[in-house]
Amino acid sequence: MFNQIFAIALKEIKVLFHDRGSLIALFGLPIAFILVMTVALDGVFTSGTSDKPIVMLVSNQDTGPLAASVVKDLRTAEGLSLVETYNGSPLTAAKIEELITARQYMLGVDFPADFSDAVLTSGSDPEAAKPQVRFIVDPTANNQILAPARGLVEGHVERVTSFALMQSQTRAGFAAIARNAPAGQQAFMRQIEEQFTSGQAQAVGSTGVEYRVVSPSQYKIDKEPTSVEQNVPAYTIYGVFFILQTIATGFFEEKNSGAFHRLQAAPLSRAAYLIGKGLSYFAINLIQIVLMFAVGVLVFHMKLGNAPLAMVVISVITSLAATGLGMMVTCFVRSQEQAGSLGTLLGVVLSVIGGMMVPAYVMPDFMQKISWATPHAWALSAYQDVIVRGMDLPQILPSLGVLSLFALGFWVVAILRFKFN
Repeated sequence: MFNQIFAIALKEIKVLFHDRGSLIALFGLPIAFILVMTVALDGVFTSGTSDKPIVMLVSNQDTGPLAASVVKDLRTAEGLSLVETYNGSPLTAAKIEELITARQYMLGVDFPADFSDAVLTSGSDPEAAKPQVRFIVDPTANNQILAPARGLVEGHVERVTSFALMQSQTRAGFAAIARNAPAGQQAFMRQIEEQFTSGQAQAVGSTGVEYRVVSPSQYKIDKEPTSVEQNVPAYTIYGVFFILQTIATGFFEEKNSGAFHRLQAAPLSRAAYLIGKGLSYFAINLIQIVLMFAVGVLVFHMKLGNAPLAMVVISVITSLAATGLGMMVTCFVRSQEQAGSLGTLLGVVLSVIGGMMVPAYVMPDFMQKISWATPHAWALSAYQDVIVRGMDLPQILPSLGVLSLFALGFWVVAILRFKFN
């Protein structure tokens, strides 16, 4: 009996190792998932540290000394890397908005020209306009990026401005005393004033500085986005592209059932067969997109932007790309098991790299560049442009163009490589 058990177990092991598809499913997918997710999530845990500082653009238009003092302190702050010039010229608020809109950076801070004057004036005149510091942020950035940088900036601003207010108010008080002091004591009072003000390291209490978080003016944002506006499109794309596994295994199920052999006897071209088969999956993808966004709207009250036509075009091209990728994968596998394993592997790995599960901006730099080699990243960029950034169809044409090239390439390879035999 033990010999029989051993023989059956040995036979199953040999069958398993002979089936490459099963091996990929058992060993390749977990290993690939661990490698990709570990590298991609590295930025989540190291962002804002000395190893991976948060990059922040700085526009200092202040004509007084206070903003310069804050920026000087921030240069030495751990976990923060300042960018103060671009092409040799000091940054302005307009340039920061331009760079963020171009997706080169996520975050900037702007000190207005009257910052120092406003701080000192508001200290003596409660009715005066409050000094302001603006954080210019890409609306897709989450608090993981904004909160640490904002905390550092606000802490240094409060320290510098409170010290400046303390000095200003102390000098004003001693000046008033000196004006009423006997002539021989005025010089002595000024010496006391200098020693007192220079010996103070900081002052306690809020300085009244207002901090505003704004998006670039090029974006038309009626309401600040939440995680819903960012997560629903990402997981919709993940689901749409995961259909490639269904497409690949569906071909082999059709062959195993004998239906494919009957189709071979019909006067049917290779292109007609692939396009007709792909059309059904394309329709399923569109239904899936509608359902996913319907959940976002009905359950989470998600806003879909102000360009419904753009949403339709993005969805159509994304569905074409996902269907084309599934068709192409079918041409490179030899069994249903391989189709299922490779489909799962590509569906998960491409989604991670493309930024569906982990925001691309927290990934290492090299993975951020690799992400743009996936159709997922371009589809997500287009959706977020409309939903989060408030853009319309003409503004997202570059993303749609690249996504269309992916779709066209997948379909061309599928039609040329597919063997109708």
